[in-house]
Amino acid sequence: MVFLVRLAALFLTVLACTWAQAPTASVTGTVSDPSGAVISGASVVLTNSATGFNRTLTTNSEGVYAFNAVPIGIYVMTTEAKGFPKQIREGVELQVGQVARIDSTLQVGNVAESIRVEGGAPLLQTETTEIGTVIKNKRIVELPLNGRNYLQLASLIPGATTNGPASLQGQQRMGGTRNAFALNISGQRVHYNHYSLDGMENTDPNFNAYLFLPSIDALAEFKVEAGTFGAEYGRAIAQVNVSTKSGTNQIHGTAFEFLRNSEFDAKNYFDRGNVPIPPFKRNQFGVTVSGPIIKNKLFWMFSWDALKERKALTQTGVVAPLAFRTGDFSSLATPINDPTTRVVANNQIVSHCRRQQLQQQRRPPPEQQPILRPA
Repeated sequence: MVFLVRLAALFLTVLACTWAQAPTASVTGTVSDPSGAVISGASVVLTNSATGFNRTLTTNSEGVYAFNAVPIGIYVMTTEAKGFPKQIREGVELQVGQVARIDSTLQVGNVAESIRVEGGAPLLQTETTEIGTVIKNKRIVELPLNGRNYLQLASLIPGATTNGPASLQGQQRMGGTRNAFALNISGQRVHYNHYSLDGMENTDPNFNAYLFLPSIDALAEFKVEAGTFGAEYGRAIAQVNVSTKSGTNQIHGTAFEFLRNSEFDAKNYFDRGNVPIPPFKRNQFGVTVSGPIIKNKLFWMFSWDALKERKALTQTGVVAPLAFRTGDFSSLATPINDPTTRVVANNQIVSHCRRQQLQQQRRPPPEQQPILRPA
């Protein structure tokens, strides 16, 4: 029993820490009447359209409200005050790391009526000085990706490229796909990137590459910030903040498999014509499923993918002709010298016995050899 209590306490602690660190958004604004006077005590309700999650706040004496740590998604904002019709604003989209300002002006009218307001969160960021770009799920899922690496889409962001040099030390000491990948933002090296996944650390402490690469079907969106961002990020010049999907009140699922096979490929230019194509089989497959556990309260999401690759490579090399390997360079027009003895004959390195004969022939007779006399 004690063990179960401790296990439950540990689970709740981890859950609380995860919630506190989750990549969320914030909403703030002012509620006023048509004359511009602020309304204190107005009720503001924020409801997630997919999960039913809702939070309620009351404006303060200055007519200001502020929702913090709001999970990303599409929301409906309802504003009510005594003596004013209810105002309903639909399609309020909150993105990861966003601080949206939504001011509400309640109109005079029949309190039994409701007024619907078209338009969601404003596009202009006025509450912070952060500069960043959000890549939404539609782009992640629909744009072509080599190897299903969503970080390739970071090249759509101004000042970012994936064609720069990767970490040389990372490739030499650790290797792998993640150390071969390069993301340069604002002209900085790959070592100045910081990755976070659902608010948790996702950066390799050795070479600053990413640690975990989730399936693109499990991603909600990700945001890349450079230059100016909140102090809670710290550590690096560029921030890559990734958010995964959560379950909703509806069951959703995706299964996929990508196949590459040598049976579908043409022969490589360097493959030998009299032998079959070298074997190559690449299977990348997976599944992502999500749904509710308790409607409007608790949800689940499962994601799994795998990669199996079997291949043989055709490689070419440059080797010396057989004559060169036996010491015969007579086909060369340029005279050569034996680097050891400087003895050659017709650009051919001669044998040991022949070398001695040539040396004897080149040596002057005894009577012509100078005699060294002591001074």
